[in-house]
Amino acid sequence: MGVQQLEEAWALRTDARETRLFAAPHVPVALSQLGIVRPGDRLVAFADDFADAFARGFDACDVAMVGEPSVAAFAAASEGFDVSFDAEGPHLWWFVNSIGGFGLRVPGLRALGRAAREVHALLVVDNTVASAFGCNPLRLGAALSFEALDRVCAGDAPHKLVAVSVARSQLKRHRVDAAAECAHALLEGCGLAKLDMTADEAGVLERGLDTLDARMQAHFDRARALAEYLAANEMVRNVRYPGLSSHPDHAAATGILEHGFGPTVEFDLIERSAGVLFDALPGEFRTSPAGGATTRLSTPRGKQGSTVRLFAGTDDPLIVAATLDNALRK
Repeated sequence: MGVQQLEEAWALRTDARETRLFAAPHVPVALSQLGIVRPGDRLVAFADDFADAFARGFDACDVAMVGEPSVAAFAAASEGFDVSFDAEGPHLWWFVNSIGGFGLRVPGLRALGRAAREVHALLVVDNTVASAFGCNPLRLGAALSFEALDRVCAGDAPHKLVAVSVARSQLKRHRVDAAAECAHALLEGCGLAKLDMTADEAGVLERGLDTLDARMQAHFDRARALAEYLAANEMVRNVRYPGLSSHPDHAAATGILEHGFGPTVEFDLIERSAGVLFDALPGEFRTSPAGGATTRLSTPRGKQGSTVRLFAGTDDPLIVAATLDNALRK
């Protein structure tokens, strides 16, 4: 299967009008490299995981970072900006993760999509954590959906790949969806070169697409089991997982996520740093590839901080829990 066939398969999977694959380390860099956010545009983003990438990659436009993935926060940051859906711009962009940021926040994408269209903003969603298996932003109101494909490739991606998909234009009350049409025009005019991929590299992605549902369901199920274990563990606190009723966005997550609540859990350690915990854990918990079979831990606030983020693998959650428990007790 060649690149064009892979793009067509991904577009079919995400119910997109069109999908393009290209090389980029993560979604904010991909959005910057496309060049569709232009000088004179305003970009409103909730993406504190990648605040530095937004500060560096979009210096020619007006960037506003918001502290909440809410309609009110995005609307307030958009006030006073004259915008149109004309392909020439200027454009107002709203960027949010379907699951992301510190605390694994989950926005109400339907409400954000409606509000974006009311102010002529183009809603862009980073769907990497939830994945196409767990969420379909294009059906919920996004004009563009991006996804880094590490997890789709089961951690075997030959290089960092990102898929960008544009929403179909739906006729509603005899009006064309102007946001979808504008997003399509911008993507078509961005001059993105066709991705050069060998047959072996394309085969990795093709096999990943064929096995995506079963693998992602395993990731989601193990994340839920580990979240419940951590929520009952007296050695950690503030367990953040959209599937827990204690999560501030649990209701929103129930409305937009599918097949579970994602593969990720975040928690804080009590009276120790993440670095100390990692020193007591087997190395594969840190070195396993993103999206691979082995559960992976990261430090969104650095090793000196107390916050740990866990990406569930397809390994046995009982063994993972026992390993974490032994490390926490040391």
